[in-house]
Amino acid sequence: MSEGPEGAVRSWIETFQAQTRWDLLPLWSVQAPDGDSVLALDDPWGACHRPDWHQRGLLSWPRGGRWISLRLQLVCPESWQVAQRGDRRARLALCWWADAVELWADGALVHQGDLFDSACRWALPSPWWEGQPLQLELRLRSPLHDDGALIHSRLEQEPTDPADPAGVLAAEALSLGASRLSGDALAALQPELEKGALPNLLARMAQARPPGGFHLLGHAHLDLAWLWPVADTWQAAIRTFDSALTLMERFPELHFAHSTPALYAWMEQHRPALFARLQLAASQGRFEPVNGPWVETDCVLVGVPSLLRQFEEGQAYSRSRFPQWTHELCWLPDSFGFAAGLPAIAQLSGVRWFCTHKLAWNSSNPFPHRLFRWRSADGSELLALATAPIGTGGDPQGMETYRQQWQAATGVDQALWLPGVGDHGGGPTAEMLEQLALWQQQPVACPQQHGTLRSYLEGLEPLASRLPVWRDELYLELHRGCATTRPDQKRHNRTLERLLRELDWVQALLHLRGSEQPGADWRTLLFQQFHDILPGTSIPEVFEQAEPQWRQARRLAARQRDHGLQALLPARGGAEPWWLVQLQPQPAERVTLRLPAGAWCIEGAPEQLPSQGRPAGGTWVQLPLDSAVQAVPLERADGLPRASAAITAPVVCEASAGHWRLDNGLVRVEIGADGVQQLWGADGVPQLSGPLQWRRWSDQGEFWDAWDIAADYREQPLPLTWQGAPELVEQGPLCCRFVVRGRCGQSTLRLDIQLRAASPYLELALTVDWRQRHELLRLELPLAQVAQRYAADTSAGVLERPAQPLTAREQARWEVTAISWLASQAKAGAGGLAVLLDGPQGVSATPDQLGVSLLRAPTWPDPSADNGHQRLRLALVPCAAGWASAGVPRLAQRFREPLWIRPAQKAAQQAEVFAPIDLMEGMGPANPQIRVLSCRPGSTPGQLALRLQNLSPQRQSWTLGSPRRWRRGNAETWQSGALVLKPWQVVALELV
Repeated sequence: MSEGPEGAVRSWIETFQAQTRWDLLPLWSVQAPDGDSVLALDDPWGACHRPDWHQRGLLSWPRGGRWISLRLQLVCPESWQVAQRGDRRARLALCWWADAVELWADGALVHQGDLFDSACRWALPSPWWEGQPLQLELRLRSPLHDDGALIHSRLEQEPTDPADPAGVLAAEALSLGASRLSGDALAALQPELEKGALPNLLARMAQARPPGGFHLLGHAHLDLAWLWPVADTWQAAIRTFDSALTLMERFPELHFAHSTPALYAWMEQHRPALFARLQLAASQGRFEPVNGPWVETDCVLVGVPSLLRQFEEGQAYSRSRFPQWTHELCWLPDSFGFAAGLPAIAQLSGVRWFCTHKLAWNSSNPFPHRLFRWRSADGSELLALATAPIGTGGDPQGMETYRQQWQAATGVDQALWLPGVGDHGGGPTAEMLEQLALWQQQPVACPQQHGTLRSYLEGLEPLASRLPVWRDELYLELHRGCATTRPDQKRHNRTLERLLRELDWVQALLHLRGSEQPGADWRTLLFQQFHDILPGTSIPEVFEQAEPQWRQARRLAARQRDHGLQALLPARGGAEPWWLVQLQPQPAERVTLRLPAGAWCIEGAPEQLPSQGRPAGGTWVQLPLDSAVQAVPLERADGLPRASAAITAPVVCEASAGHWRLDNGLVRVEIGADGVQQLWGADGVPQLSGPLQWRRWSDQGEFWDAWDIAADYREQPLPLTWQGAPELVEQGPLCCRFVVRGRCGQSTLRLDIQLRAASPYLELALTVDWRQRHELLRLELPLAQVAQRYAADTSAGVLERPAQPLTAREQARWEVTAISWLASQAKAGAGGLAVLLDGPQGVSATPDQLGVSLLRAPTWPDPSADNGHQRLRLALVPCAAGWASAGVPRLAQRFREPLWIRPAQKAAQQAEVFAPIDLMEGMGPANPQIRVLSCRPGSTPGQLALRLQNLSPQRQSWTLGSPRRWRRGNAETWQSGALVLKPWQVVALELV
């Protein structure tokens, strides 16, 4: 059957291209086991194991770091020799998927590459044109996690004179022009091609080329850690910056952009001469810092305080070191999704533009916009750009394909193009820039303009009012396992962030009292929040080197906080004086907590605090806490001759017919042979349709092992068994606790189920000696009340979603990240069930079930990820009127953040304190719907810098006492009285 006019034209173009292009992929040979040389493409392995690649013509071989050695004796074709008039050169164009590559020519190493530097255009020596054979050897090593491939291998001619008088590029130019034509227009070319009217045809294509073209900006994406340790990153940064600055001298049109203030700070300290060159180029407008946060941070696993500090620290450094630039950019090309509230966080630091490429990685639903306005729930808005791919070169056809896609999606005729080797740094190469310069001279190719990112974005600004608005998170439909992989990194992050926030509070209090403080150093935490460290998606060396840094930073922050509190709190007399300090505003309530063994009272109180001994040591004690940031003076003794105060909401434990019931008036739970069988709130409404389900699944992952949960994991259940009935190990009015033990595979489990007096939640602590591989451990909670919606806190606020997905995008969100809680909502004004988390976890929700992913066991890039001793804490909260009315965000903070308790400094003379001390006089009572994200010393004596967030869908008021005044941001006018926050709003205040 005839291929038709359109097909005939395409075949003609391919034949014409063969005059100046030679496909070498079928010619490479390998040594067979018997020693003979055979064609590599004839090896049946690829057709058997990678038929998808084989059908595309790729040469493939097995994964696991295996080397393959390809050989080829290359002789210049006679027709090429005849055509050579000293007006052309030949380049060997290679592209591979391999983690180490060596190209040898006549025994000399002429090029090296890897997974990221994955292409080359090596110029063949001139003797080859005269018929001298060239002995080529191409050695490639497959990645550990994937099979290797040689994607293309060809010789390409190009003119030595960019004007191309011999028409060396005519075939490529024709192909480029033809790519802009419709099928009918392409078919209409057949008569002209058959008549040999190519010059006229190319001239018309040049006249008809579209306006706009390309805005070129050299770029080098550099992961701070991934398949290499951080120490290697510093060396890669040195090579990248030095290469870019050197190329600027050779190519005066080149502009280069790079992100990450943390890299600049390291360079400034350790390579000052190179940093000075970099600053000089920046002052000349050719080296462009495209920063935003301190590092290219994860944006779904970190809490709001950390995300704020990422931007504040990064923007402050950028403005101080590069004052000649405006800093209104957030450059995050590779982070694994973005929380819906990120525009509000970024805007507080002066960011107006958000740039990423990662949404192009969606596995099922292409993201619908490439240029849009991204709006948070509070109305904060960023202009957003989905950038060109990172790690690209100068291939004219690839650039044209992208330009057409960009124009079709946005209506903008000039596309941003980012040439440069990426991921492990590198940036643009001389080969790329030479190819770009060559095609800049070709009439059919669209024009190129080198320039800065800021100038490109400035040209897009007038379009803002016409752009579509996105009012949701930027969910990446991939990498759903990052919230669960390497829980140790999440624990370190959670603990250090809390310690730094507490240190900020303490230093703010000292600042108010006239003591100047150095300020908490957040940079270690911010660095470890890089998007391949915190998610747990790096090689083991990265985490081995991070461990002592985590521990040292935690010790330092705790020590500074403790010394600061001791300086704030007065010394006291008495036998054993202690201080208990609440460093986060919370509503007044009674709490039951574990203290050292002994009898306890609040100093000056007539009654002893209710207490209950613990079998494992220590004492449960119930005490009242006010709503302020306060210090409670406690006194401990072996025995206090005082009556004990009455217990509020004591725990009652009843046993009957093979099960137990615990009840404190706020929560009632039934525990039986299946563990937690039912849960009720104070309203008596049952929350569970069946026992809690601890489930184990096979999780073979997908291509990105540590990143991805297998989409079909629910089809591969594995057994998990509990051994024996729950054992009552602790009983009393202040606390009752059960223990149940079990096993899954080679891993042992211990589950502690605990209810405290006056606690609105049931606590669960799962201790696991995890020894599995490629498995997923989850807790699933069958709901008695059908959920219509569910909510979870994210990196930048609360996000609510429908429990029953209605669209393809909602269906793709079958696993999402929650920072500290997840809650179902039965219907408006009705109840639900909340799960409090000890740190970020992957969660899921359907109308009849909530789920929490607890542990995974990927093997790449870290062979032992998640294995070892793990302890995971959760709590269940019945919510009679919904999560907001129950104050779930506040309860989650109470659950995961311990109070500070230490012995008081002893006074030389008797000094008595008869009431708790309000450490923040004038702040007013806490509003449970408003979270104080941070409080730290202000810029001048007596001032505080305060960050607040409204966690509700209604306006909320924050009340300040009469001595206090406040102002927002850089406002000149100070105000007094209440501050009103819009729904979900984040505000930055100064207080005096």
